[in-house]
Amino acid sequence: MTNRLIAYLIGSVFAVLIIATVSKRLIRYDDATSVMLFAVVVGVLNAYVLPVVRIVTLPLSCLTLGLFTLALNSAAFALGAALSVGVTISLWGAVLGAIVTSVASGAIYSVIDERPAVKQTM
Repeated sequence: MTNRLIAYLIGSVFAVLIIATVSKRLIRYDDATSVMLFAVVVGVLNAYVLPVVRIVTLPLSCLTLGLFTLALNSAAFALGAALSVGVTISLWGAVLGAIVTSVASGAIYSVIDERPAVKQTM
């Protein structure tokens, strides 16, 4: 679980910095400390709170073919900005940030995953 939290922290920092560099209208931040605080808040939300919420809302996610999961990730990204000081995110910044965070966290977690690879025998 610690590796997943680290992946979410790095993914959140990566998403904020990339999107803020591309467009100042989507995400604005004051300094590096506010980005780190934001990453901790979003990392904790993604690692501990969102798995429980995803299980509860699984029927709705199945009904919408997974689009509700994007709404949950965007809400977590926006909630992280609301709880941390110095980071301002627009609606589309939250959606784009959720997508970038998911991709970056997944890539990072696949690299630092501690489970041994399963060997296939023929």
